Parts: sequence; C-alpha cells; structure tokens
Amino acid sequence: MAIPQSIHLPDLKRELRYWDSVAISIGIIIGVGIFRVPTEVAKHVAWPLMSLGIWVLAGFISLLGAMCFAELASKYPHTGGTYVFLREAYGKRVAFLFGWTEFAILRAGSIAAVAYIFAAYLNRLIPIGPTGEKNIAIMAIGVLTLVNILGVRLSSNIQNGFSILKVLTILAMSIAILTAVTHQTGNLPLWLQKSPLPSGSHSWAYAFAAALVPIMWTYGGWHESAFMAGEFRDTKRELPLSIVTSTLVVMALYVLINFAYFQVMTPAEMTQSKAIAADSFTKLFGRSGSVIVIAAVLISAFGALNSTIMTGGRIPFAVARDHEKLVWFAGIHPQFATPHRSLFLNGIWAVLLVLWGTFEQLLFFCQFAQWLFFGLIGAAIFIERKKKLKAHFEVPFYPWLPVLFVIVAAGICFSAVWYAPKASLIGAVLIGAGLPLYDGLRGKAVS
Repeated sequence: MAIPQSIHLPDLKRELRYWDSVAISIGIIIGVGIFRVPTEVAKHVAWPLMSLGIWVLAGFISLLGAMCFAELASKYPHTGGTYVFLREAYGKRVAFLFGWTEFAILRAGSIAAVAYIFAAYLNRLIPIGPTGEKNIAIMAIGVLTLVNILGVRLSSNIQNGFSILKVLTILAMSIAILTAVTHQTGNLPLWLQKSPLPSGSHSWAYAFAAALVPIMWTYGGWHESAFMAGEFRDTKRELPLSIVTSTLVVMALYVLINFAYFQVMTPAEMTQSKAIAADSFTKLFGRSGSVIVIAAVLISAFGALNSTIMTGGRIPFAVARDHEKLVWFAGIHPQFATPHRSLFLNGIWAVLLVLWGTFEQLLFFCQFAQWLFFGLIGAAIFIERKKKLKAHFEVPFYPWLPVLFVIVAAGICFSAVWYAPKASLIGAVLIGAGLPLYDGLRGKAVS
C-alpha cells in the first residue's frame, strides 16, 4: 500500500559542529592503510622521491574531490551526502545504484576489514588465536554500532578523542624516527636512493598507475562527513571548510610519515616488509618498538571503525526515505534520535562478512566502484551550476578544477581495470545488479 505523500518523515537532530566534521573525516582517512600501503607502493615505485611525489599528488587529487563535495554539501545540507548529490544531479536511479554499491560492497566490506585488522593486531599483542580474532572483530562492530545508536553526540565525542590520538600518534612516530636516525650509510641518504624497477614491471606508467590506486585507497574517506550533512548546526558554512581542512591535515601527515619511513629503510627493504611501521620501529628501537606500533594501529583502527559505522549508517537511512518499500529503515530512535535501524542493518551485514571470511575479496574492486561515482560527483558540479542555487562554497577556478577531477577519476578507474581487470569487472557487474533491485523497489517517494 502506498504511503500518503502528506506523511513527513522526521529529520535527525543537528548537533555536530566544524571540529566534529574534521574529526570524522580524519578518523576515517587515517585508518590502517598508512601502516602497510607504503610497502605496496615501493614494489612498483622504488625511487623515494617519486614515491613521495605520488603521495603529494594523491593528496591534491583528494583535495580536488573534497572541494567538489564541499560545494555540493553547501547547496544540499541533507543527510546522505553522495547519495543526495547524485539524486539531485542524475535522478533516483543513479543515486540508488550508489546506495546499493556503498551498502553491499564498499561500506560493509570496509567495516569488516577494519574490524578484522583491529582484531589481528590485538592478537599480536595478546594471543587470542584465529577464532578469537573473529570474535573480537564481531564484538568491536557490535559495541561501536551500539555506541552510535545511543547518540550522535556520544559517538562524535569518542571520535574526536580518537582522531586527536591518531594525529598525535603519527606525529610522534614521525618525530621519533627522524630524531633516532643520526646517520645514514652509503653514498646517499636512504630517501634519495633509487632502485631499478621490480622484475615483471611493464613501464614507469604502469608502475605509477599501480602505485596510485592503493595510495588513493589510503586517502579514502575525505568525503565521509558529507553523509551526515543533515546533522550539522551550520552545514552550509562549517561542513565545506571542514572537508578541505581534514584533507590538508591528512596529506601533511602522510607525506611526513612516508618521509620518516625512508629515513630508516631502503626501497629494497620496504618491498620485503609486511608491516613497514612496525619494522621501522623495530629496526630503531628493538622489539619494544613493535609494541608501540601495534598500539598505534589499534588506536587508528578503532577510530576508523567508529567513523565508518557512524557515517555508513546514514546511507541506508537516506535511500529508505526515497523508497516506500524500504521506509522502515528510515526510522529514527525516539529517545536517542539516531537512525538505529540503518545502523543495525549495516552492523549485521558487516558481521556476516566477518563470519564468511572472504570479505577481503570485496576490497579489490572498491577503488573502481568508488571512483566511478566520484567522477559522477565531479561532473555534477556542472549540472548544479546551471541551477543557479546559492552556495556558501564554490570550487575555485571553475570549470578547470572540476574538469581535472573528472579526468583524474576516469584515469583511476582505468588504472584499476588495467591493474586488476577481473576484480573491476566483478565490481561493475555487482553495481549493475542494483538496476533490477531498483525496479523492484520503485514506488512513490516519501516526503
């Protein structure tokens, strides 16, 4: 039975401020990737200066995307972020495909992966065995889902604390490494040393593409606070600025910690390292150094998990408000004023992926799917400018910067297909699977 158009669904409370958004974005971006991705980059780009250059480039790419999101967030200050922007620019079908992809692939896979890594590192500190790892991962998802259901103020306060710890941890690690390194061996400092291309590499262009994709994954999350746009007290002014601020902060931290890694390890040593941060500290400080790094990763993973659950719960909520057959998931808790059903749905799906044990396969095609929609967001700037809507923030140097971002997004999609064609194809098929699902759920929208 159709829901009458006169029925108005309640909105979430506007309790968040500028620094909450900065903390949410930093909390998601700085997850666990920075503690392992530099090793993968070194396998393809064995010249530290070029590697650092790609990290800087990836940061500017993220900044371009952040500015596009900031403009759209200032025009559409509603919960749902990317979903809302795509809906306003391209219609509900495209927006639903994003919501489906985010729920079925990107979000649940990220929650499960980060929870599993958190448990795996805890296992190195306190041996709990493989079964214990899964149990801890499930418990972490359950506890943080409950925390987010109990109130956005509580979860954001926790996030603010963990984000501050993350920033201080990376700063402390970088300073510790740079301070401990008193001299280098060889004719050149380690960060200037250059190794030949690894065997099997096709060209510098291939190596560049293969390095850029995982780095962009490490930068992922600069757009996350936009999902909670409807919960900021002054969305149009504070949210755009906070998105740009958090991206700049993370870029500076990433370049700093990578520079610190290169002070300790040669490119050849980096390619053999499975835990570059732990190995760097072990090399300088002995076994006690690895304990310090494990603690840092646990802090980072827990904060990233909380942020991912917090923002991810708003995606099914936003989708459900547009589809009457899903409207149950748009429910707001009468006491805590949070999207409890949507949060619970994400949590259950993530737990199932942990139990299934093959969630890591989902991450291979995450970048293709994510940057496909990022490219659409960049193109949406041109559509929205024609509507003449007032924006408190606009992408500078229009139209050149949005054009550049769309080109870069297409390039990253191409790089993902080039480097992992099978995974990208699976991702495309799963995205397309959302079309018949949309047709089956289509009904009158709820206001």
